[in-house]
Amino acid sequence: MKAVSYSSLLVLSAFLAACGGSDDPTTGSDPTYPDNGSSSSSSSSTASSESSSSQASSSSSSVANHCEQMNTVVGFASLGDGTTGGEGGSSVTVTTGVELAQALASKGADPLTILVDGTITPDNSNTDKFDVKNMSDVSIIGVGDNALLDGIGIKISDASNIIIRNLTIRFVDIGEKDGIGLEGPANNIWIDHNEIYNTLDSDKDYYDELVSGKRDVDNVTISYNYLHDSWKTSLWGSSDSDNAHRRITFYANYWENASSRMPLFRFGESHILNNYYKDVDSTAVNSRMGANIRVEGTVFENVQNPIVSFYSEEVGYWDLADNIYTNISWSNPSGGDIIAGPGTDLESTVSYTPEYEYSAMPAAEVVEHVTTYAGSGKINDCL
Repeated sequence: MKAVSYSSLLVLSAFLAACGGSDDPTTGSDPTYPDNGSSSSSSSSTASSESSSSQASSSSSSVANHCEQMNTVVGFASLGDGTTGGEGGSSVTVTTGVELAQALASKGADPLTILVDGTITPDNSNTDKFDVKNMSDVSIIGVGDNALLDGIGIKISDASNIIIRNLTIRFVDIGEKDGIGLEGPANNIWIDHNEIYNTLDSDKDYYDELVSGKRDVDNVTISYNYLHDSWKTSLWGSSDSDNAHRRITFYANYWENASSRMPLFRFGESHILNNYYKDVDSTAVNSRMGANIRVEGTVFENVQNPIVSFYSEEVGYWDLADNIYTNISWSNPSGGDIIAGPGTDLESTVSYTPEYEYSAMPAAEVVEHVTTYAGSGKINDCL
C-alpha cells in the first residue's frame, strides 16, 4: 500500500516508552541458576537486567507499532503526492480563535503545523468559521484533550495537503454550520481522530453536517472519527447536479445515534472500510446519482436502511464485502429508490475496488477496535 506516515515524533514516543519498562510481574522470567553464593547473585542480577531490557524493548516496539498504524494515512489521501500537512515545517500553538485565524492568515510558502490548546469559541474568534483557503501543507492538531471548537467550524477550500487531527468540534450554528466543510477544488485532505457532534434535541435543520464536501474534492480520507448525535451527518455532493470528481475513503469511523447521511454520496467513488454504525434511525449509507461505493468489513447495529439509494433522479451503486448486520430494518422504497435488502444476504449492485492497496480488518474485530481508538484524545502519545 502506498501510505504516508505522519510520524515525526515516533522516535521520541518509543524512547519514552522504553524508559518506562513494564510493570507486569508475569512478563518474562529469570532462568534457574545453582546457589553458589556471589556468582548466583551476580547471575541473577544479570538475568534480571536482561529481562528488564527485553520488557522495555517489547513495550517500546509495541508503542512504536501502534503509533505507526495510527499515523499512517489509509485510502485515497495516500494517493498522488500523499498527505503530510505541515510536516517538516514550523509550528505555532494557539489558545484562542483570534490566534488560530491569524496563524492561518499569515501562513507563508513553508509547511505549517498549528497546535490548538484550549477552547475556541465565536466570542474569542471574531469570525464565523476558520478558512483554510488558497493554501497547502497545513496541519491543525489538537493538544492532548484540550482542543475544543465550541460553536464554530472549519472550512477547507482551494487547498491541498491539509490535515485536521485530534479536535473536538460541536454545536456549530454560525457560518455554514458544518463542523468541517470541504469545497473544491481541494485534494489530499486527511481528517483523522476527531470527535464531531451536534444534538438531536434540536430542529433537524438547525445545524448542518458534521463533515461534508462539495464540488471537486479528491483524495480525501476520513478516519478514526467519532461522529454522533446529528440529524445531517456527512453530505458529499450538494445537489443532483453537483457532478464533480470526488474520491473519499471512510476508514474506522464510529457513527452513533444519528439520523441520516452516513454518508449521502452523489457521483464519484467512495470506500467505507471497517466502520461501525450504531443506532441510526433513518438512513446510513445513501449512494446516489451513479456513485460507486465499496462497503467492506463494516458493522451495522440497530440501523434502519443501512445501505440504500433514496431521493435522487438516478440511483447509486454498492459493492458489499464481509459486513455484519445486527438488528437492521428497512423502509419501503418508493419510485426509483432501491435498498440493499431486505433479507439476510444483502446484494451488491456493482463491482468496484478502489485503486489503492489496503488491508481490511475482519468485521468481527471492528467494534472493539473502533470504539477503542476512534475520536479525539485517543492518540496523544503518538502526536
